[in-house]
Amino acid sequence: MINDEALDKIYRKMQPSIEEKIYKEYHSRLKQINENDEDERNNIKMGIISELYYKQGFIDGMNFMLKNMLKK
Repeated sequence: MINDEALDKIYRKMQPSIEEKIYKEYHSRLKQINENDEDERNNIKMGIISELYYKQGFIDGMNFMLKNMLKK
């Protein structure tokens, strides 16, 4: 099992690339929002951010597990 310190190191190492991926996808999706109501636009933006972080976390977790399973 991996300790918290090792996980923190992995996270800090990967954070810039994760943020860059999310930033690019977020801004490409913002261009597609056609809603005129400001509150609804903000709700859509928050939904996009939540979805992107969730997906990226899942992808990173799966990649980490596969990488460690293949080593053994």
